[in-house]
Amino acid sequence: MALRFEALYRGDMCPGWSVGGKGEASSRASFFFSSSTSMFEINLLCDPGDQIALHFNPRFSSSRIICNSFLANHWGKEEVNNTFPFEAKEPFQVEIYSDQDYFHIFINENKILQFKHRQKRLSSITKLQIINDIAISSVEITKRGLY
Repeated sequence: MALRFEALYRGDMCPGWSVGGKGEASSRASFFFSSSTSMFEINLLCDPGDQIALHFNPRFSSSRIICNSFLANHWGKEEVNNTFPFEAKEPFQVEIYSDQDYFHIFINENKILQFKHRQKRLSSITKLQIINDIAISSVEITKRGLY
């Protein structure tokens, strides 16, 4: 996996924070349509340890989005979303907003899914990680407040 971006936020990122970014599939994206490899991942990591509160993983090979968490050294049950708003070599905008109960995920300003918090201590979420085959043009972490 190729690391493309990682940011540590000194404080808690949830709830009420929004993580947004703009990106584009790399020129190798067409390779991934015939491959079982996922194209990119966005992970919200917890401190301390190797815990993942949110694993957002669009899989171009199957036109599905997989969300999961990795807590207490175990992957949880995958949640599969068959809404797939991505296209190879096309720019997109992702926003992940957290309220008290869910991560709400928007692609190009359209809400495509929500993922219930499995990490109950939201203040432990302190790191954003974006990996694999993606060109990132911007990333922004902002306090939106709760709706």
